Amino acid sequence: MATGRLGNSRKISRRVITSYRPAENVCDEKRTNSKSSSENETKQWKYQIAISVSLVTFAVYVRTLHPSLPGGDSGELVVAAHDFGVSHPPGYPLFTLLSMCVLHVIPVGSPIWKINILSATFGAIASGIIYIIIYRLCSNHGAGLVGSFMFSLSPLVWTWSGCAEVFSLNNFLLAALLLTAVEFDIGKAKNRIKLSYVGSFLCGLCLSNQHTSVLYIVFLVPWVMLRLWKLELLSLDSVLKVTVAFMLGLIPYLYLPISSIANVARWTWGDQSSLNGFITHLLRQEYGTWDLLKDHSGQGFIHGMQSYLTHIAADLSVLVSSFAALSMWITAQRYKTSGSSVLVIFTAMVIGYNAFFCWRANLDMSNPLFLKVVERFWIQSDLVVVVLASVSFADVYRLFSERFNLKGYSFHYFLMMPLLALQLHRSLTLCNNSNNTVVRDFALQSLAVFPNNSIILTKGDLPSNSYRYFHFCEGVRPDLTIFDQEILTYRWSLPMTRKFYPGIHFPGNFLHMKKGVVSNGQKSFTFLDLIDANYNRSGFWFIRGKKGLKFIHRVRPIFACIGVQEYESSWKKSYDLWPYSVCWKIIKKGESLDIDQWEKKTEHLAEHWHYAPNSFESGSWESVANDEMWRAKSATAMFYLDVALKLPENSTEYFELLLHSYQLLSRAMKQASRVSPTNSSDDVPSYWHRNFAIVCERLIRRSSTDQYKKNYSNSSASLPDQITLVRLTNHHFKQFLRLEPFDPDYKNIKEAINTLQGYLDNKDKKK
Repeated sequence: MATGRLGNSRKISRRVITSYRPAENVCDEKRTNSKSSSENETKQWKYQIAISVSLVTFAVYVRTLHPSLPGGDSGELVVAAHDFGVSHPPGYPLFTLLSMCVLHVIPVGSPIWKINILSATFGAIASGIIYIIIYRLCSNHGAGLVGSFMFSLSPLVWTWSGCAEVFSLNNFLLAALLLTAVEFDIGKAKNRIKLSYVGSFLCGLCLSNQHTSVLYIVFLVPWVMLRLWKLELLSLDSVLKVTVAFMLGLIPYLYLPISSIANVARWTWGDQSSLNGFITHLLRQEYGTWDLLKDHSGQGFIHGMQSYLTHIAADLSVLVSSFAALSMWITAQRYKTSGSSVLVIFTAMVIGYNAFFCWRANLDMSNPLFLKVVERFWIQSDLVVVVLASVSFADVYRLFSERFNLKGYSFHYFLMMPLLALQLHRSLTLCNNSNNTVVRDFALQSLAVFPNNSIILTKGDLPSNSYRYFHFCEGVRPDLTIFDQEILTYRWSLPMTRKFYPGIHFPGNFLHMKKGVVSNGQKSFTFLDLIDANYNRSGFWFIRGKKGLKFIHRVRPIFACIGVQEYESSWKKSYDLWPYSVCWKIIKKGESLDIDQWEKKTEHLAEHWHYAPNSFESGSWESVANDEMWRAKSATAMFYLDVALKLPENSTEYFELLLHSYQLLSRAMKQASRVSPTNSSDDVPSYWHRNFAIVCERLIRRSSTDQYKKNYSNSSASLPDQITLVRLTNHHFKQFLRLEPFDPDYKNIKEAINTLQGYLDNKDKKK
């Protein structure tokens, strides 16, 4: 009996191995064996099903996409398309050209909404193509549906398919390239040379959009050439045609020099009108060709690989991860029995891609914002992982169908429904951005408070990209002059953009550590020179009035948003920064601070921000915007505290600043409690509690002095007595430690709490 069972298992094993043949061979065998006509008709539905998959995915994406501007590079990409400019390296010319077409073709909606729709469209089409890829490899509709929807509905893919970014276009192009590779491997021999031309053209298009695709192309091209050579289809003529097809795919890169030569964009990156400038931009030399960002370091290969494996288990499910791991054996068996090598290449691609990316991803993923940057590049690997896992699922299901005689049943549909339902439910909670206007609100609310005709020098992606988009593309605050201070160090910056900013006087050609003249005659200047050249610069400007625009003569204030560049610090010896909403007003040293007047100007600048603190995922642009606006709510109070701590404790100014800081924080906390539905200590950021406790503690020291009594009696504000100040200090230090249990000063603050509590206990005993 034991021998009999072993013999049967070997027969089953042989039957399973034959199932690892490509879809077309499986179809041929089924037709040869006269399988039911209904099953053959089902296979003809693949394109209709693929279209349905794309339509369903598109409907989901459109229902949940951003209604306005998201964070990140979206603002920059749309401005480039809107103004005929160039985006940051490598320029993304294909995405820019397609965006330009959409901006002119779609008659309704804002520019950002139109490009968001474009991204959703490419993401949806990619989903349908993935279904076809999987079906062609295993002739299993259920596996195709599982794979396509698990990919398109995964949180990472869904998120970046609902905003104006290049990743959904990359998914579409790579899916088309993988489908071409599958058809090349299992299709008819006579079509393989034509498919090599199509694949070569797609390789060029992929590189015109996203450079990471080269890590797949380096595996596909040698494989195709080797197959053509074995089939005796490789000739000089075919090589030339393949090369021409590839060059045609790179044609979008002509946009870069054309844009630079035209020089009509109010904002652009780089000067590609010269060969050197073009190559610099193409190879991302300003960022580091093989790095994500310049002057950063990551956590190493092992940590990067562990992070990716954790990601696929979380985003694609443990089940998909398990089938992906099993695909190594499935692929080997398929290759042994049928000679089909496309899955071997797919496996090599995903391993090679992740190995290279984990090696070169030079960002610290312990920083949530940097982790978000790295995560986006995992999508490319996820696409192939899902294909491999789906084929494994189909072959394992076929194994059980043959083993238990279940061919007439479609249990795999029942198996996939809970998985897809769980994926949809989980991702919908994370990716529904239909009401997400956080970045838009940040930009519009902070732009609205600037004085007329201000000069805004931006720093960082959040203010630079959001301000620039609304200013250029939607015409918000046309009286302002907005310029990115961080690009001033590039020598192409002012030659390309100076003429569009007549309101700013640039004292040279580029920002440098020292001012002087370089060998080519260009003049360098410091940030101090720039501020000196524009500070208190007056002229005739236009302002918005009830009857439209009118010209007035006034001095233009200068604001730094958010902060000042860190390249050189010469300006610090002559200027200070005073907080103004999320930005800082640049003030010449020596100017007197009118505490009441500045408080009146700035106290209410961020009062309309209604989002609760810590209400967004850490590392998201929504979280960054929210944190900045909450900082703005208390910025003047914190500023007064910082200034006070630099003064002698017995000075009148010291007490006045502390007093106003206390009053501002008290009012801000009360307002936050009124707006919040919870009315708890979590209604404000943790550092508010710490700083308020510090203010109260400093006031305690002055509570018994004559100067204190004099100021307190003359103050219109109701400042508590000493005991109340002690209780407030104790309470807010406790709240801070509750919210920040791992703060570096935990021990010192805990000691202060114990001291304060002991003082209060003694007072209570004496009563």
